[in-house]
Amino acid sequence: MRSRSGLPKLWCHSRPGCGTSDECWPPLTGRAEAEAAVWFARLGDDARSPEGHCGLASWRGERPANAAALAEMEALWSDLEHVAALSFYSSGVAAARAADPQRGGEGGRAGSGLTRARTWPVAAGIAAAVATLMLVFAWHLRITSPTIFETPVGGRQVASLPDASRVTLNTNSRLSARFTGSERLIMLDRGEALFEVSKDPDRPFVVQTRLGRVTALGTKFVVRDWQDVMEVTLLSGSVLVDPQKSGQASFIMAPGQRVRLGVTGSATVDKPSLPAVTAWRDGRLILQDMSAVAAVREMNRYGRKPITLDPSVSTEQCQVSGVFRVADTERFANSLARICGLRLVRLDDRYLIEP
Repeated sequence: MRSRSGLPKLWCHSRPGCGTSDECWPPLTGRAEAEAAVWFARLGDDARSPEGHCGLASWRGERPANAAALAEMEALWSDLEHVAALSFYSSGVAAARAADPQRGGEGGRAGSGLTRARTWPVAAGIAAAVATLMLVFAWHLRITSPTIFETPVGGRQVASLPDASRVTLNTNSRLSARFTGSERLIMLDRGEALFEVSKDPDRPFVVQTRLGRVTALGTKFVVRDWQDVMEVTLLSGSVLVDPQKSGQASFIMAPGQRVRLGVTGSATVDKPSLPAVTAWRDGRLILQDMSAVAAVREMNRYGRKPITLDPSVSTEQCQVSGVFRVADTERFANSLARICGLRLVRLDDRYLIEP
């Protein structure tokens, strides 16, 4: 059975208060974006003015998700309106009209009135179906295609996310952000990032790394995935840390705490200096009684010309403290050599510290 609009009844449900059968309602799929796609496939540009269409106006007012989906679909429709494939809807309707003399067309043969009468609704229905599928597919690409953020060695980047959260990437870091209607997912592939998360109880903010998963609702925290250790430092709010390794207990963190997860399954909790943890945002490196080996490893994250320690060097008794600029590797190497009573040799490809 078909409506007078020519669209299958499967797509077209009358609503109370609407005056004609042309005031149609899409099937209740539970997916606002799918229903919005049906409306645009059926009405085309007219769907941009819901107040002029009883059924569409009623549907939009049913729930906030419908209004949001309609606005998003309008933007998507505008983006795609010049794509040739989407013109199938209008060209299909025009072809159907041309083939049906009762609708002003010139095509059709005598004696085939039944076939001609069916041409219009079939073509219009198929055209709308194709347009709907293409809109839903484009919508799917829009909400599932991740956004990539990446910094080079020595670089930093501050970026806004679609939910008004903000992320700051440290040196040599890479992450992807994929936001859906039920989750905000960040994949931290490498490096370090500070997250300032906007509150949205219906969509948890999740950061996934090789070694674990961090879930927050509205908070500020730093995640670092480097070499064999994942670190989560909570600056404010509350987060849940789920280690990737099976059998490990989860952690509900309090502000000021740091959780460290190792590839071997080790897990520790401490309270670091928060200014030291976040100093990289200002291009600084704050060290507090750190071994020379660890200090070199930390500084080498930021420079393209690394510092190396001669194998014969003994640095067990050498502890490094101070504030250093991450962009000045040579000055750091010179300071380290003096602190440890060693000598700095400047080579073309590296800084060598030797006895």
